[in-house]
Amino acid sequence: MPCAREQPFVRELLRTADPGRPALLESERQLTYAQLAAAVEERATTLGLDVDVHVDIDAGLDRRQVVLLTGTNSIEYVISYLALMSAGHVPLLAGSHVEKMTAAWRPAATVRAEASGVAVDLAVDLGVAQSRPLHPELALLLSTSGSTGSPKLVRLSDRNVSSNAHAIRSYLELTPDDRGISSLPLHYCYGLSVLHSHLAAGASVVLTDASVVDPCFTDALQAHGVTNVAGVPHTFELLERSGRDRLNVPTLRFITQAGGRMAPERVEQWVRRAERWGAKFYVMYGQTEATARMAYLPPEIARRRPSAIGRPIPGGCLELRPVDGLPDDVGELVYRGPNVMLGYATTDADLALGATLTELPTGDIGRFHADDGVFEIVGRRSRFAKPFGVRVDLDVLERELGRTYAEVAVGGDDERLVVVAPGASAAVVSRRVSESIGLPGSLIAVDTTGPVPRTERGKIDYEAVRRRGEALCTWPDPVTRSEGSVATVFAAVLGRPDVEPTSTFVSLGGDSLSYIECSLRLEQLRGSLPSDWHLRSVAELEVSDGATSFRGADRDRHDGASRRFGGRIDTTLALRSGAICAVVATHMHVLFFPGGAHLMLAVAGYNLSRFLLPIAGTAERVRAGVRTALRTAAPAVLWTAGGILVAGWYSAGTLLLVNNYLGPASHRNARWHFWFIEVFVHVTVLVTLLIAIPAVRRLERRIPYWFALAILVALLVLRLEWAWLDDWYNLRYRTHGIAWFFALGWLIHQSDRWWQRALTSVLCLWTISGFFNYPQRDWFIAIALLVLVWVRDVPFPRLAIRPIAVLATATLWIFITHFSVFPPLVRALGRGWAYVATILVGIAAWAAYERLSRAARWAVVTRRSRRTAIRPEPALAAAAYD
Repeated sequence: MPCAREQPFVRELLRTADPGRPALLESERQLTYAQLAAAVEERATTLGLDVDVHVDIDAGLDRRQVVLLTGTNSIEYVISYLALMSAGHVPLLAGSHVEKMTAAWRPAATVRAEASGVAVDLAVDLGVAQSRPLHPELALLLSTSGSTGSPKLVRLSDRNVSSNAHAIRSYLELTPDDRGISSLPLHYCYGLSVLHSHLAAGASVVLTDASVVDPCFTDALQAHGVTNVAGVPHTFELLERSGRDRLNVPTLRFITQAGGRMAPERVEQWVRRAERWGAKFYVMYGQTEATARMAYLPPEIARRRPSAIGRPIPGGCLELRPVDGLPDDVGELVYRGPNVMLGYATTDADLALGATLTELPTGDIGRFHADDGVFEIVGRRSRFAKPFGVRVDLDVLERELGRTYAEVAVGGDDERLVVVAPGASAAVVSRRVSESIGLPGSLIAVDTTGPVPRTERGKIDYEAVRRRGEALCTWPDPVTRSEGSVATVFAAVLGRPDVEPTSTFVSLGGDSLSYIECSLRLEQLRGSLPSDWHLRSVAELEVSDGATSFRGADRDRHDGASRRFGGRIDTTLALRSGAICAVVATHMHVLFFPGGAHLMLAVAGYNLSRFLLPIAGTAERVRAGVRTALRTAAPAVLWTAGGILVAGWYSAGTLLLVNNYLGPASHRNARWHFWFIEVFVHVTVLVTLLIAIPAVRRLERRIPYWFALAILVALLVLRLEWAWLDDWYNLRYRTHGIAWFFALGWLIHQSDRWWQRALTSVLCLWTISGFFNYPQRDWFIAIALLVLVWVRDVPFPRLAIRPIAVLATATLWIFITHFSVFPPLVRALGRGWAYVATILVGIAAWAAYERLSRAARWAVVTRRSRRTAIRPEPALAAAAYD
């Protein structure tokens, strides 16, 4: 039964916009304002709940209640949010602390809204929730931005939300033609303000959970004609590393930044960059307590005052309140405006209160520049730190730890948190703080060796605490680093001690070989991984909840498969392990399954598209491509050199990886052993050079599927008779004749939509059928690639996953060594046992080589890091988190 009180802001949003204009877009789904209004009205009649569990709604929430809403950036989430407000209920938006919020506030119901659907859980003790009085003006509850897990909430009224949405719409000059994108979670005040302001303008919002460094995000920008993107400082750090041009789409009109202080020089860079793109860059300042925004910095002033937060938003005002001991020209920033919250809520009784304050002391120390009419923050009055833009109350955290440890001090800055806890376990303290504040343990430096530093008067010396954190360094060496860390996994597997919070698997030089081991270790650490984990930063992976990596039906499928089979494994791993087994079995005449190497070449194309193409920076992409080619070529060259020295098996052409063009005609000659590696290296280098051309890269980014298809068509021409080089048989082992397998794998990876997969499936069958004049080989490859087209991960018994992964990881070394190893093993053990022993020798060779090469890479990078390391300056101040 819906409540009588409908929030005016929701009514205004849904009834004043052009009904025919798009309001929300998600992938291929779109809702106009008329459709959104109808969907909200329908869901509001049942409290905004599509019930996936058996509950009696009519016997439940028949009066105004607090309802906890959680989920993903999706149309279903927005409908549920607006429906709850429309029905008169008070949404409590929760992020990662759902259980803590539920225990503290006992919501009448919990709504989980994701792209795949909506589910509801009514409170067990519904009577307690229903007896709680709510003030008539209370419209929305948001968690305070300090992520210590504190249940303290910000109470917002309909007037707060409406006034701030219209103020943002006004100074950003939003029109119905604008189209934003959910680059931030909707449960964050900043992300929610993007939705509010666009709906208030009759504009539209693209909803996605993709990270800004995910190619899917760039695709969404281009496909939907997005005009503006919002980000916190960490967003722009990711873009700097992975390719800032990701945002450069023709429709871009402006970019906004809030959620923390951005270095002035970085602000200047982005202002100039946006101008080159024909767009504007707005720096903004706000707090959850002010609904979202309090000030904005016009781009034309940002060039002169990049360190400023700007001028008050329309309808608001800022003033400086004198602070004892500070110069006359600075003071605490105090904000007034209709968007100032009703007040905090720490108990049920607070929910019945109206406005308890008329102004908001921000805790930030500011200065006013009269010539430009803008404010600048120069410090903080309270002890807060903002690592990754998340405001952490250091005093609250220190009190929490003080309940466990006899002596403890918490300090730090926007770069890291520092905990001094004499005699404690550094790993335990780090893990506890990480879980409490929702930030990666890599940002927490723990000193357990000495007493808490104090001043002469006996007070804690927090400056000395901060300096201890600098001495410890954010990223300890692998001996002292906690094992339960994403950074540890990347450092160990990739041999990179220089891992940073913004690093990704791809940016650190990860490829298909290291992908397997990394994914297995991360799944043990974090649970199920998102499919794009290799593109996500260390910080994102540290704070992500592995249990929510699968959405809706995918999650149900995964959970069901887990119960029946024990786990799932990436399809490319299964195909690689199967292919190498087939290659060795065929060469040893154990079984006859030809085509394994050609299948591996297609899988290599798939993986190069997955790991190389997402790198936006040209220099980084070229380095990654060359690194991939060298990681494949080096083992083959080493083994070939040994073969030449010991037994004279190979030639200079084989050593230089050009035998498939310069070698003897007979493919059975030992010099042809490594044709697959030759082709892989040739194609990897050529593709790397091709997409290093700016015009080609832009074209590939704009039409990735059609670009891959064009490459495939072009390469298919090279298998025609005119390109046989008078040697049809060996065409199957020469780069130009079989590079199309690589392009086919590339195309498979780019096949995201059902029609693309259908077309690619047809191409797999058409291009492979008859190519070898050997049906068994044709169908073996074709069927395997069809599986890769339609199935991205496959179920396996849990005990089998690790052996399969090891086998797939060692593919290269098994391929290299088996030619030389199996003849003597067959003579000594017989064919069956020799087959097993041959595989094991290849695995052992891989393990030994990886251990040595990682140690070498680690030594080189460590030496380079120590030689060039510059300790960053701590941030002077940062705006409160939104």
